[in-house]
Amino acid sequence: MKSFLTHSLLCLTAVLGFGLTATASAANPAPVYSSQETANFKTLAKETLSALEADKKPEMIAKLTDLETDWDAQESKLKPKNAATWTALDKTLDKAISALRSSKTDLAKGKAALADFIKKLEQATKP
Repeated sequence: MKSFLTHSLLCLTAVLGFGLTATASAANPAPVYSSQETANFKTLAKETLSALEADKKPEMIAKLTDLETDWDAQESKLKPKNAATWTALDKTLDKAISALRSSKTDLAKGKAALADFIKKLEQATKP
């Protein structure tokens, strides 16, 4: 019985430790993508942000849609390089999309999420 409890505790510790590691890497994406792989995403994200700041909603929505479409099209190429990095970026982009294209648009939240996406994209790009 004592051995079973010890084994169970070790397994639980390993699982919890893995969860913490995965979360930490998701918060700070690993630099796994080339600048060529991220260039269009950066451009589209910055253009979306500029349109948002200029109060050009149709242009902002169009650029955001282009960004989402391009991101989704590259998933099969980018995600296998580092799933945690890709997921962190994907979740951040999803926050921007939800905030900016929902029936209850939240411009501040969308702007913050886009800025965070750009920051994480820079972190995920190899020097």
